[in-house]
Amino acid sequence: MRPEVMEQLREAHDIYSLTKGVLELCEPYGPVHSFKLVHNRGAARVVCFIELESQREQPALVRALGAKVINGTACLDIPVGEEFRGADTIASRPTHELRRESAAQVHN
Repeated sequence: MRPEVMEQLREAHDIYSLTKGVLELCEPYGPVHSFKLVHNRGAARVVCFIELESQREQPALVRALGAKVINGTACLDIPVGEEFRGADTIASRPTHELRRESAAQVHN
């Protein structure tokens, strides 16, 4: 991962802010088709898998982020602090609210 991308994403304090940050980085490359975050508390890392709607833009996203590619999917291994809050942070928020906010981030 590019150092400037790592620094930007390291500032996230929970899954929600990390999601927003990653989606903002993806925005110039078009709509996101698939997006998954996996938080490993023990290793203080979050792995992020990203697939764009446009397969033609996928290589440009990978280059811009300095991501690894696993089966055509961009993969980021993001270090986070011990104070990082995982999925429990957003579990209390309604799913439709999270989808709406994420969609607005991608399409704005």
